Amino acid sequence: MSVEKLRSRYLKVLLDQFEETQYPSAPMMDRIEAAISDRETAEAYVNMLIDRVEQSRYPSPPMVDRVRGLLSAL
Repeated sequence: MSVEKLRSRYLKVLLDQFEETQYPSAPMMDRIEAAISDRETAEAYVNMLIDRVEQSRYPSPPMVDRVRGLLSAL
């Protein structure tokens, strides 16, 4: 298996865990962000974060800051 396929598999596992976790940890999100290597996946991940912010009556400030930071990096 190529390194790129392994990296893709690893990222899929992380994203699946992220989707299943109600309150993902900062280290989990840091790992996801470090593993993302293409704009399409980055945009999909940011959309996932925005969905979480949108669904929460009181979204966590660190989550909102993370979205802002990722948007400025795109």
